Amino acid sequence: MPSGKAKESRAFQSPSRYIQGPGELKNLPIFAGHYGKTALAIIDTFFYPEYQAKIPQLFAEAGMTAYTVEYSGAASDLALEKLLAFCKTLPQIPDTFIGIGGGQTCDINKAVGATFQKAFINVPTALTTDAPTSTHTIINNPHEQPRLMVHSKNPDYVVVDTEITVQSPAWMMVSGIGDALATYIESEASFANNNVCNAGAGEYRPALLGMAAAKLCYEILLEKGRAAIRAARNHLRTPAYEDVVEATVLLSGLGFECTGVSIAHGLQAGFHVLPIKPLLHGTGVGYCTLIQLIVENDTDRFAEIFEFCKDIGLPVCTADLGLTDENRDASIEALVDEVYGKRWNVSNVPHYFCRATLADAIRYLDVYASERA
Repeated sequence: MPSGKAKESRAFQSPSRYIQGPGELKNLPIFAGHYGKTALAIIDTFFYPEYQAKIPQLFAEAGMTAYTVEYSGAASDLALEKLLAFCKTLPQIPDTFIGIGGGQTCDINKAVGATFQKAFINVPTALTTDAPTSTHTIINNPHEQPRLMVHSKNPDYVVVDTEITVQSPAWMMVSGIGDALATYIESEASFANNNVCNAGAGEYRPALLGMAAAKLCYEILLEKGRAAIRAARNHLRTPAYEDVVEATVLLSGLGFECTGVSIAHGLQAGFHVLPIKPLLHGTGVGYCTLIQLIVENDTDRFAEIFEFCKDIGLPVCTADLGLTDENRDASIEALVDEVYGKRWNVSNVPHYFCRATLADAIRYLDVYASERA
């Protein structure tokens, strides 16, 4: 994700196709058939027992060939090397690569497909992230800062089968909403700072369509997010659920990639220094969105978003993150030290703020939350 001042040209990018609805998994041979007769499905461990035979059967019925491989763990350099080596053992390099699983599976699928310069399709099975739509893979190597592996294109298809996603735990969707909630707030800050957008490369500003996607995402979440989580907790696929699925996957994905990120993502990137159990990315981003609104002095929107986060189950104080009275002060200082002046996106706002302001915003949120407990 780039940093720099934008000039006059603008940019927008997106997946070639986005398909969402019940039972869409069965149409994978049709979608993949646009690119050739063979495919490799890279399947998350959780789903592999069910799909290792089902996917080849679907393709065989369409007169095509599909191979499968089980995948688990982080999208790392080693994982990519192993998958590339596996592909070379197949009778031919597949025409299409299909990632079926969570964000890490979708990310590694993009990396494999892009390396072979083939088509790639992402099939997210939960709604924790907007990784399915983006043009990059986050490489997570042990004991290293994550890095971006940027590809020449976005996925050829993103296929969201909501009969599958609605069966996932609701807390996964809560995380996805947390990630999406930041999209418009961060896009506004980045735009006001005239930062280059994530689309394209170089000196581009966001296209109006990117900003509009980010805003629509935000509006859908606030209007229908509570209803969607209520449905997800009971595994009910309602119209509100479908709308929020689109907001968390497509609109958030387009929004962040075609605009920019700011404090919410920059602060969350330092969470690895906290003495807490690992949080899903979007869960941390949702919390950090509240911190960003405090720093920006956006009091009206802060109050609205606080109540929304509390209602759907996103963390609204350091205790919700897992900090205790004994480690809270030291942890806040460590977190701010980790990101302030070191993560460019933390300063991707149109005004300067000092280190103490960021630390005090975290403490203020604790005070505010305690008064509304």
